[in-house]
Amino acid sequence: MKFRANKMLGLALGERSILIAEVTNVTGRCQVAKAAEFIYPDGVSQQQPEALGNALRHFIKEQGFSARAAVFGIPAKSVLTKSKELPPVDPTLTADLLRLQVESEFSTEFKDLVYDYAGTSNPAEPSHVLLAATPKSQVEQAVSIAQEARLELAAIVPTSVALTAATTRNASDALVLSITPSATELSAQRGNQPSLLRHIGASSATGATVAGEVRRASLMIPRNGSAAGNGSANGSSHGSVIVWDDARLDPTARAAITAALGPAARTGNFSDLGAGDLPSGVDACAAAVSLAMAGLNEDDLAIDFLHPRLAEPKKAALKRQTALAIAAGVIVIIGAIYAYADLQSKEKTLAGLVADNKAISEDRKKAESEVAMIKYAQGWHADKPRYLSCLRDLTTAIPDDGQMYLISFNLHDSMKGDIGGKATTREAVLTLVRRLNESKHFSDVKMSLDLRDIRHVHEVTFTINFKYVPA
Repeated sequence: MKFRANKMLGLALGERSILIAEVTNVTGRCQVAKAAEFIYPDGVSQQQPEALGNALRHFIKEQGFSARAAVFGIPAKSVLTKSKELPPVDPTLTADLLRLQVESEFSTEFKDLVYDYAGTSNPAEPSHVLLAATPKSQVEQAVSIAQEARLELAAIVPTSVALTAATTRNASDALVLSITPSATELSAQRGNQPSLLRHIGASSATGATVAGEVRRASLMIPRNGSAAGNGSANGSSHGSVIVWDDARLDPTARAAITAALGPAARTGNFSDLGAGDLPSGVDACAAAVSLAMAGLNEDDLAIDFLHPRLAEPKKAALKRQTALAIAAGVIVIIGAIYAYADLQSKEKTLAGLVADNKAISEDRKKAESEVAMIKYAQGWHADKPRYLSCLRDLTTAIPDDGQMYLISFNLHDSMKGDIGGKATTREAVLTLVRRLNESKHFSDVKMSLDLRDIRHVHEVTFTINFKYVPA
């Protein structure tokens, strides 16, 4: 859905601030008019959208932004994605096909999601699309912020998807690394559609962490009809890696990240976005500019959670004359049925008594089955979230320094379980083991390490076994 306007605001939502840029479109040429970073007031976050929107409205007025149409960008941390292979099918049926199975593609722990997808099917051969989902509350918060800020919301898109589309508009496949004040994100575009979106960590993520994530992501990108997870036969990067620094990192830290990514990495060139030259004194606004450009673009957005293509189609309302005609026909039919039923009432009464006698026995069996199911379900009731509590306690114990990530988690009915993952150092694993031992909810904590490939990939593969003691 396109929003016709000659100037557009792009707002990249973050945990502590919003990057804002205004782009104008005059005679087909786009130009950045101004840009700024809105820091959230103390005690205000996206969880208070009315207060945040009100503060944003005053900030926009003070900074002299004149556009009212806006595209909101949400962080990759709030978006679930999954590559989906489709059989040969007509593109007009893509949405119907995905709508029937999209909920099963994501964990049942996530409820009230808004779904969309990027790409389309091919009637002649299998193809890939990128499924995307975000909590409905995230969309509602963005809508409330826009309303309080007196903005006309045109779209809600993943920020990095818009940045990658703008970066690669005149290029082939590429990975785009976006560093904002709130997070470091990785995205990729294959052809003219996004193929990957991933949250890496905070804006302070180290070069080794970023490089390792880029290598893993390259292997997960579908390539030329191959299945997801076989993106590169030799593990090489998916084209060039373009780095955008909207966090104003120290030049040394930025250079370390670029160097860790290898010779294929380069810093983003603002002219590639097609938004003219930056005004004097303006920098670190690529993410917000790409969102505004997406709103001004004539093409449909790849992913738009405000107008998702996987939303249930609205049913057409019946005209008044048609409804009256149908009602008259129904009345005639009901009259005929009533007359026939009156003649057959005695026979039906007798047949009903016989059927009721038989149904009593069947209902009893059904009730016994339901009682058994309810007793089983009680073990999973929200009052006893043993499995979720374990996952929460594990998440709390894991250091939030970007040095470790998990790839497996198992927990049995006996409350014995294990986790597996990778870390940049052995000390990071020992820290996690120490925290688990100090916790009153874990016992019999045992660790094993695999140091075989540490010289080549700078990673430690580990497995930790434990017994969980719920509260």
